[in-house]
Amino acid sequence: MPTPATVLLSATPQAPADDLRRLLPTAGYVVADHSLGSPPSVDFGPLVAAVVEVGNQIEPAAAQTRRWRVELGDQVVPILWVIPAGSAGVATQGLDAGADACLARPFDPPVFTAQVKAMARCHASAARLWTKAGETRLLGDQLRKAYAQLDHELEMARRVHRTFLPRSLPDVGGARFAACHRPRSRAGGDFYDVRRLDEDHVGFFLGDVVGRGAAAGSLLGVFVNQMMNLKEITGNRYRLVPPDEVLVGLNRELIGLGLDDPPLVALLVGTLNVRDGEVSVARAGLPAPVYVPGAGDPLIWTAPGPFLGTADTTYQLIRGTLSAGDKLVAGSDGARPDSGPATDQLGDAAGRHRGLSGQAFLDAVARDLLPHVRHPDDFTLLAVEMVAAS
Repeated sequence: MPTPATVLLSATPQAPADDLRRLLPTAGYVVADHSLGSPPSVDFGPLVAAVVEVGNQIEPAAAQTRRWRVELGDQVVPILWVIPAGSAGVATQGLDAGADACLARPFDPPVFTAQVKAMARCHASAARLWTKAGETRLLGDQLRKAYAQLDHELEMARRVHRTFLPRSLPDVGGARFAACHRPRSRAGGDFYDVRRLDEDHVGFFLGDVVGRGAAAGSLLGVFVNQMMNLKEITGNRYRLVPPDEVLVGLNRELIGLGLDDPPLVALLVGTLNVRDGEVSVARAGLPAPVYVPGAGDPLIWTAPGPFLGTADTTYQLIRGTLSAGDKLVAGSDGARPDSGPATDQLGDAAGRHRGLSGQAFLDAVARDLLPHVRHPDDFTLLAVEMVAAS
């Protein structure tokens, strides 16, 4: 059975407020008596309102009301002053001291009970708001902890991701490699590398995890990087795995993870013979690479290639030859401009700076593209260049 609401009735023996003490129970309230002006603190916890029979004790009533307001702090307990007839100035003093309402005698009993009920409703509304505020504070604390944990996880993912990005790219035979990487999030999803496969061959790749959370995308890129199998060794023999087969194998590995939210990975894989410049490339979802001859117009090496992790499929192999002075440039999805085909602008920028070589060439291309890229995806370019035939 619920406990009846309690109203504090503060009065003096000279003004006992017997009529108020009778009216409050008839309105459904329990009366808690209090001696006006008494110094002990009041337990406001069970109270829905406080009624002060002021009588001629104006200064003690004002001092007591001010003290109550200090003790209440943010807690809401409405205070009603019952004042003598013809005392408008007393009402002003009461409101200034912190009373919420003043009711002058004589009054109709229903008016008094209606006033107390209105104050009780205000108390109930404030209590509900206070409860919701407490829940909001608790939720805020939980969110701050969750964000701190997420921030820690992102930082860890960023560190792991960066340890798998090469600090430098090798110069092998007559081939030179350059990369331009601009991370645009706490934990980037782009990854790339160049690996020497034997005396004559180099493998290279550029990947981008699309549509994943920052930490998940970063770690998924690390997974693909580690699973990259460009060379199969059996006993004392080895075989260089063609780029299209590499993509097929990685695609099956990702599908085999059986994730509820299937990963979506864009990847370009290539191998280069550093002696004669023969190059083979296959792509999955990534923008097509641009072939930049030493003389002549850039050419887009188009070939179909669905994203990895979507369905069991095959990939098309593109073959070509890089002569001395030729370059092959690839960009991640984050290198796409906000408008217009990505490969057209990449080809135009590469053509303008074909006279440069190595990192200087790729940095110049990046400077042309970056002003047109405003989305938050990581920006990565990878360039393969034949400086001279071995």
